[in-house]
Parts: sequence; C-alpha cells; structure tokens
Amino acid sequence: MYVPFARKYRPKTFSEVVGQEVAVRILRNAVRLEKLSHAYLFAGPRGTGKTTIARILTKAINCIQPREGEPCGVCENCLAVDKGSFPDLIEIDAASNRGIDDIRAIRDAVSYTPIKGKYKVYILDEAHMLTKEAFNALLKTLEEPPQKTIFILCTTEYEKIMPTILSRCQRLIFSKIEDGLIVENLKGICQKEGLECEEKALYLIAKLSDGGMRDAVSLLDQASTYGEGKVRVELIEEFLGIMSQERVRELLLMLLNSEVDRAIEFVRDATRNGYNLVKLCDLLEEEVRNLLLYRSLKEPEKVMRVEDFHRSLKGVSLNALLYVEKIINTIREDSRSRDYLRAFELAIIKTQVLKDVLSIRELLNQITTPKAQTEVKTQEVKQEKSDPFKIFEGKLDTLTLETLKRSRWEWVEDRLVFYLKEKDLTQEDINKIKGIEPRVDFVFEAEEEEPAGLPPFAEKIRDMFGAKVVSHEQRGKGKGSSSPSA
Repeated sequence: MYVPFARKYRPKTFSEVVGQEVAVRILRNAVRLEKLSHAYLFAGPRGTGKTTIARILTKAINCIQPREGEPCGVCENCLAVDKGSFPDLIEIDAASNRGIDDIRAIRDAVSYTPIKGKYKVYILDEAHMLTKEAFNALLKTLEEPPQKTIFILCTTEYEKIMPTILSRCQRLIFSKIEDGLIVENLKGICQKEGLECEEKALYLIAKLSDGGMRDAVSLLDQASTYGEGKVRVELIEEFLGIMSQERVRELLLMLLNSEVDRAIEFVRDATRNGYNLVKLCDLLEEEVRNLLLYRSLKEPEKVMRVEDFHRSLKGVSLNALLYVEKIINTIREDSRSRDYLRAFELAIIKTQVLKDVLSIRELLNQITTPKAQTEVKTQEVKQEKSDPFKIFEGKLDTLTLETLKRSRWEWVEDRLVFYLKEKDLTQEDINKIKGIEPRVDFVFEAEEEEPAGLPPFAEKIRDMFGAKVVSHEQRGKGKGSSSPSA
C-alpha cells in the first residue's frame, strides 16, 4: 500500500526534527532530567511539527529503553505510538470536540491511571477552537492533573488562547522553517526515493510551502507523481497553475516602466491560459518585497537570496518600488467588490504615474527656480561674510573660538584674514582651523616691546599687578584696537 511522503518521512525521534532546535532541546532535556511539566502549549504556524513533536514526546516518556531523552523507536510502546494504537495516547481534535460536554468527558477519564505506559498523554489539536466554557471546565484539570498525566495543547492561533490557560502551561513557540533547511530535507527524500530533482524546483516548493515542512513534503510528493519521478520548475508551475519567476519579473518591469498596454495584455493572456491571478499577485508582491529589502538593508544577504535581477534594478527609485507595492495591495482590496481581472487592470493603469514619481531631492530641485537658488546662495554668502565665526561654531574649542573673535579680521576677496599675535595660537590650532575652513589666512603681528627706562615705582607696579606701564613720552604713540570690518 502506498504511503504518502508526509506520513512516510514524518520524524520519529527528536534528532529527526528539522528547524525547531529550541523546542527539541527543552523537551529532550526535560525527559532526560525527569523535569516534565504537567501541561504544554505548542504554538506556531501549520506544518511546523507541533503534533509530531507531541507524539515524539509521548514516545520518549513511555519508552522502555530511552537513550539520553530520545525514544528507542523499537520497543513495544514506541511501535504502538507510531501505529496509533497506544492506549495511553489520546488525541482530540478540538475543532470538532470543542464543547463543554467534550471537556467534561476528558475530565472524568483523566483520573484513571495509565494502562500500558508510564504516562497518559492528552493531545488537544487546534486548542484555540475550544469554547470559553470548555476552557473554563479545563482550568482545574490543567492546574492540578492526576499524577502520570500530561496535557499537550497545540494551536496555530496563540492569541486566542485564554490567559488563564496560558498561565497553567509551559509554552513552546514553533517558528517557520527556513527555506534552506526545507530544501536540504527535500533533497534527502529525493535521494531515498530515487527522484530526479532540480535545486531550483526544490526552492520553489520551499517558498510555496511558506515555512511549513509538511506542506513542502506533500508538494514534493505531488510534483514527483505529476512528473513521473522528475521534479522540475516548469512541471510544478504547470500543475499548480502558477507563473514562472521569470514571467513574474517581466510583468514587474512592465509596471516599473509604465508599459500599461503590454501589462494589461500580459494579465489577460495569463487569465486565458488558466493562471491563478491571486497567486500571481502574491508572487508579484514577493518580488517587490525582495527588491525593497535589497534596496533598504546594508546586508540583504542575511535575510534573502540576492540574485543578479536585484542588482540590475539597483538604480530604480525607492519611491517607485513603494508605489508599486501599494498598487499591488489595492488589487486585493478592489477584488472584494469587482472581478479580480478588472481589479488587476485598474491597478496597472494607475502605474502610469510612476514616470512622474520623483525623489524629494529631485522635487525640491524642480520647485526651486534658478533665480531662487541664486538668491538663496547670495543670502548665504552675505550671512557668512557678516558673521564668519558661525563656520567654526561647534567645531572649535571655546578658548580658540574666543581668541578668533577678539582678533581683528577682514575679508580680502574670498579669503578670511585674521590678524593675531604669535602667542595667540599654536600650530595645532592653526592646522585645525584650516582643516575646517581652507579659505582662512593668518597674519601674525610683531609683539610690542615694553618701553625702557621706567622709573622704579613703575617697575614695582608692573611686578605687583602684571600691568603694562607706558611712559609719559610714549602715550598716544601705541596703536589702538582695530574694530572688525566686513
């Protein structure tokens, strides 16, 4: 009897689980150290291994010969769990058994001891579907269950679980599996099954599965059946009714170039050929998202696969990409009130304005006329010549800036000249000033010599107060201070 890949290659031990290292490590250590919780909540996207790991945990705690927290996989209890005939494993679909009466039945049965194994395990799948009354009926049992009884609640909608339930469970969050890990797992299955596969096709399957290993393995099974043992990109696109990546990128280029006629004809041909426009919209959005990531991140290689296509569009305006992304989102909104093809065509028509989308810098350059630019420049020059010290504010230390302000200065053509004493500035200060403003020149005036032949009392005054004393004959002969001139 044929066994689908999703069941045939379902992990049977913790070591076989792909992409959930945190959850696996916690549970394996809990089994090995005998620190099991009475209730667990497994939350995460579909197909990421929640129910599978719940079954592996059941095997590990009931295994007759466990090894370092791993089930042996060959004992009677392990084989019974794999076959679904283990009496102490009770799996309940909370989507169809969501009422208070169903939970009361569990509460009554939970008091019985395990029949065959060490622990009795209840797995409630899609636990968020339980009613409020059913959750309340489960509270006391979750908080204080009988010994040797473990509850495992699995859900894809963590936010719908009541806080009172969350507080009674040990929570493990399952994440989407990376495309690279999915592809490696699919390669292993292809080798075991003797399938002829293209790596590009496996990456397409991984992308379509949206981080779910179960969906990826099921798609591989379907693709290998359709292709008679061959897994190729064109075959996957054919049986899924989706468009090739090259064609999607061709459409994106038409939108960025505002080629409305070609783009509308492209979409109509896709409809006539049976392509899924909803999926085309998703693929188009994915391409735009990758381009935005490539343009916005310093190291985009860490979050996406950078290809030559992304590098070739490096010169496209970021505003244009953001506008296209917004247009794609309007397709979904408009499709609620009109046919999807019409919504697509209307969105394409809106891309005509892309050629008018400018960056803020370009817009300002267009708004500011040459005359206005000249006036602004003239005003800036006037302000600079009237107060040249603004050039140095925040760039020079306070002492050096005050020295410049106290000095005499003037503009000689386009050069700013400072007249200073040699002791006013060091060579380091001069170099720093010229590094800030190359148009600065310095003229160092000679130091004035103190007059000779001062009377003794004047020398005493000079020694006591450090004052400069000038003789009567020399009064009026010294230079006065010059006022700054612009």
